[in-house]
Amino acid sequence: AAVCSETTTRAMVDAAKPGAKKRGRPRNPNKPRPRKPGPPPEALRVRHNPIFDEMRQQMDAVVAAIHPKRGGGGAAQTSSKPSETLADRVEKVVAITMTEKEKAAIEKERREAAMYWPVSLNPKLKPKGCVVSDDRMSFTSTKGYKTCVASHGVKTAGAYYYEITIIALGETGHARVGWKSKSGERNAPVGFDKFGYGYKDIGGEKVHQGVTSAYGEPFKEGDVIGCYIYVDADVPVKARGTKVTTVNAASEPTENASFIAFARNGAFQGKAFESLTSGDGAYFPAGSLYTMPDVEPAQLKFNFGPTWAFPPDVDAVGFVAPRPMSHFAPPRPPPQEVKTEPEDAKLVDTERQDAKPAISSDEPKPTIALEGFPTSSKPSATSL
Repeated sequence: AAVCSETTTRAMVDAAKPGAKKRGRPRNPNKPRPRKPGPPPEALRVRHNPIFDEMRQQMDAVVAAIHPKRGGGGAAQTSSKPSETLADRVEKVVAITMTEKEKAAIEKERREAAMYWPVSLNPKLKPKGCVVSDDRMSFTSTKGYKTCVASHGVKTAGAYYYEITIIALGETGHARVGWKSKSGERNAPVGFDKFGYGYKDIGGEKVHQGVTSAYGEPFKEGDVIGCYIYVDADVPVKARGTKVTTVNAASEPTENASFIAFARNGAFQGKAFESLTSGDGAYFPAGSLYTMPDVEPAQLKFNFGPTWAFPPDVDAVGFVAPRPMSHFAPPRPPPQEVKTEPEDAKLVDTERQDAKPAISSDEPKPTIALEGFPTSSKPSATSL
């Protein structure tokens, strides 16, 4: 009895183990089993019309866009992604129903519009974690230091100006504004390396190559910072695909009249950086934001002119009157004239047709006389 109880207990323990095989009666291979239903005969098969199938797919897409399928509900179904609006769904439906030719035409219009887009923020150069607005004039950051630059930079000698409004910083946010080249780091603030010149909100300090020093007044949320740059003709300008070979390249700076200055709510703080050098021959407007993760986002708004919230008072500091950065916006081509056919063109064509002499069928047609053949088209008795 003890041996039997031990064997039974061991069998129960083995059955309770995960992945243990189920003990039972073996399967009878000779037992008849129901056959799976095969395809219906050819006579009962439904013949689909491709035109009706396409219409049915379009109708299903419209219904799915207006009445999306809902999940089981509950907190587990919630997502951090914003919910789609009805306009977004309709746009998707229209994109589905468009032909390839219509899609190509829309893509062509977008490319042509991008060629003549005014000076704005460049969404292609924005780092991950920040969002550029639809008008490309402001950007929002939610984590760490993020830097966004403009689409056009200063490549020629002269004075240029733009404004940045500190829209929001929150409890943990900080901002830097200034100028940088495309070679600068996007996941670091302006002035982190040698390719950027920045103005900090903390203490009003200036920063270049990661070195900060005293400069002007600190700024806060709601202030408007004006960024002024004067580029001397001696600063090397690098063309695309070439190298800077002059002595005042980025590695060997020399003295020149170029400088950068900043203004807080219209009041210039003096010259921040002098004897500028450019690693790639262009200075781009740039702004940086810093925030702690999972807190209120920070936001900057750019203004590239030609109208200003605080017009720069250059006469008070003796600076050259600047041009707005919007000066670099590509000019749009003049509208093409549509050639219309004159109203009297059809009348002229009809008059020309009326002026042509009409050939009557009763007039005798010219004939050719040949020896041995009758000249008349009708057969004669002699010819027969």
